[in-house]
Amino acid sequence: MDEKQLQALANELVKNLKTPEDLSQFDRLLKKLSVEAALNAKMTHHLGYEKNQSRPGANSRNGYSTKTVITGDGPLELRTPRVILPSNSGHAAK
Repeated sequence: MDEKQLQALANELVKNLKTPEDLSQFDRLLKKLSVEAALNAKMTHHLGYEKNQSRPGANSRNGYSTKTVITGDGPLELRTPRVILPSNSGHAAK
């Protein structure tokens, strides 16, 4: 997205923010979505393929788990991607 598109999107979004609570709720949602997008991008980079593509290696995606992260604004519940490791990978908990 270029700056003009981002500005238009921001203008559209702020039209409905009427109270400080609206802004706070929007800010928390934006943080959540940003962190989840970064985690998904990291998983894609780690595995070497996009979501819903065939996997070239032994590791594969295995849905999501829920994690709670404590922020300055309070707890934030995130959906974090999981990966299936091969049984002989040596990554099992000991």
